[in-house]
Amino acid sequence: VRLRGGDVVRARKAVVTNASLWDTLPLLPEGGPGVAQLRAEAEATGQCESFMHLHLGIDAAGLGDLEMHHIVLDDWADVTRPQNLCLVSIPSALDPSMAPPGKHVVHAYTPGSEPYSLWQGLDRRSPEYEALKEERSQVLWRAVEKAIPDVRQRCEVTMVG
Repeated sequence: VRLRGGDVVRARKAVVTNASLWDTLPLLPEGGPGVAQLRAEAEATGQCESFMHLHLGIDAAGLGDLEMHHIVLDDWADVTRPQNLCLVSIPSALDPSMAPPGKHVVHAYTPGSEPYSLWQGLDRRSPEYEALKEERSQVLWRAVEKAIPDVRQRCEVTMVG
């Protein structure tokens, strides 16, 4: 693999990448071992949409026992419809060491159903981008509120992305 700076990294057995299959393929040499099969698999595999995330650090006072995972689905007819399905994870409910004492961490997300086309071309520093994040994150807030109704008042850390 040729790096941006021009250096070349050669692998003897395998290449491990954190990039998507579709971003990795152009980096592989034509005719390389397994590349043709990988290209065929990529062409047969549809790409999912994007993800919307809500990461929270909250005050856990008075919450009692919480379940670690919650699934909020509005309509079974189309689980892939944008903003129809939200997953909520509270890992500190299972492992308190995941958050400071008296706190919980919460991660809510739409699983690969957020239309990337809504975001494409937006400047991440623009007011339009921030407004869209605020608007599109509301479904996640509502999902978390099913488990923790006053979560917005409990927030000490909020990251939307």
